[in-house]
Amino acid sequence: MSCLGLSRRSPNPSPLRILLTNGRFPVSLDLARQLRLLSHTIVIVADPMHYHVCKFSRSTKKSYQVPAPRVDAGGYIQSILSIIREEKIDLIIPMHEEIFYLAESREPEIVNRLFAPPWEILLRLHNKFSFAEWLRSVGLLTPVSHLCRSRADVERLLQAPGEWAVKPVFGRAARNVYHLRQGDKIPDSCDVGEGNHYIAQQWLTGQRYCSYMVIRAGRVQAFCLYPVQDTIDGSSCVYFRSIAHPAVEEYCTRIAAALPGVGAQLAFDFIEVPGQPVVAIECNPRATSGIHLFSGTPLLAQALVSGPPAPPPSAEAAPAYTTFTVVPPLGAKRQLAPGMLMWQKSERGVKAYLEHMGRLMGSKDVVFSKSDLLPSLMQPFLLTSYYEICRERKLGLPEMFQWDLVWMVETSLGTKGPGGEERGNEGVAIGEKLEKRRSEDSEGGGPCWMCTPEDRRDSGVVREQFEDSQDGSV
Repeated sequence: MSCLGLSRRSPNPSPLRILLTNGRFPVSLDLARQLRLLSHTIVIVADPMHYHVCKFSRSTKKSYQVPAPRVDAGGYIQSILSIIREEKIDLIIPMHEEIFYLAESREPEIVNRLFAPPWEILLRLHNKFSFAEWLRSVGLLTPVSHLCRSRADVERLLQAPGEWAVKPVFGRAARNVYHLRQGDKIPDSCDVGEGNHYIAQQWLTGQRYCSYMVIRAGRVQAFCLYPVQDTIDGSSCVYFRSIAHPAVEEYCTRIAAALPGVGAQLAFDFIEVPGQPVVAIECNPRATSGIHLFSGTPLLAQALVSGPPAPPPSAEAAPAYTTFTVVPPLGAKRQLAPGMLMWQKSERGVKAYLEHMGRLMGSKDVVFSKSDLLPSLMQPFLLTSYYEICRERKLGLPEMFQWDLVWMVETSLGTKGPGGEERGNEGVAIGEKLEKRRSEDSEGGGPCWMCTPEDRRDSGVVREQFEDSQDGSV
């Protein structure tokens, strides 16, 4: 994969109007800034929080407070429809698990603008067991896995030799993940059952990686990969460094080719055991922190809104091209400074601590920008607001930050339309194995915002600016 060199687009008299589905995460702020660099986009944000980091950014034109989808899915959909009509939204980019509420709404005004897989494919990718089954069906390696519908299923598995990661099929981050071996007692907190299926996945020990990519029409249009290094909970990365890994790139290319009718953001967690092939263990079919590795450039934004740029007119115009995939420079670095400061050095040794401090001092924070200072200056106010919400809901900060956005079957629209009307039985029982027909060939996958080759040649920034813009400015 090669980094594309592009020139800056002049202002467009008819800018693309883009809705980001939340404004609270650093990745939302970062993407809003990247979209602003295109000079022909207007970014609108919708979030259940009244105050969030994007509200104070000059990269967003307007912020709407909407009902929390977890509490009022129908009201959330109605609010999004109102924003689409009022703001004349052209494209919806999902930032977190709001994607599931939007995709399952079946509202044409939403799904025709939503950059996401069709509902059935979205569920197949999100469900950890059906995702593993699908990977095997398209010829890709994945850890041995078993679907557990009850505690008895887990107990039977633990009667034989082996190590397992036992976790909900619709889990997120590292929550409710149990490392169990033969003869272990199942923890009381493991709530596996008919209403909450789990996957028992072969426990692998090795180097972990996270990927993020934009796909459309069976091709990877933007891609990045970073190793899991500094985390605050063993899972959530707060430091990002771009690396190359041909085996992972090939794996992701084959996934994109198996989804020819889909336009989406896809992120995968990989693990590589020494001496064994790299394998994917789960999928996040939405925006993730990989977006930070494109900070300071509009290259990812261009891939999201208009498809792949055209090749340069001559060999002298830019570096060599292979797959026309936008990738960040090797070694590009970003950090979430508050998370890096929360890193605990206990039991990790002096060497690990010094290496961590080197990363802390040697990379730029994703929130700070010299040309967009308010999001940084408002951090004390925002933290006060967040902790007040934590106090009211009796939640910790990480849980509170996601609580009103997460999707669960019991909070989904199910068989009700957004206005409460009855519709067909479109819900999926939690953990149920999805039908294995190749619906990837069906129509859908969101709009393809394709420019003409002439438009693409004068869009974006030059390669030198991409490499030099890692200072956090926009």
